[in-house]
Amino acid sequence: MTDLEQYVTQEGRDELIKQVRSKINELGITYIYYQFISVTGRIVGKGIPADHWERTATKGFQLVYGSTANLFI
Repeated sequence: MTDLEQYVTQEGRDELIKQVRSKINELGITYIYYQFISVTGRIVGKGIPADHWERTATKGFQLVYGSTANLFI
């Protein structure tokens, strides 16, 4: 099992995901914007509907190649 798989399946994580879902619902959040730094240092992000929170918290999300590395020299 990889480190990531161990982290995602650790004891108590399911309950934390449910707590975040409750807060999302309480605040009326409909869209979540995930922002991070690319391999080359650019700030990039991806918006995902809040309805997908549980899946994103357990499986992550995919990006196109150009979002994590510069395609231009």
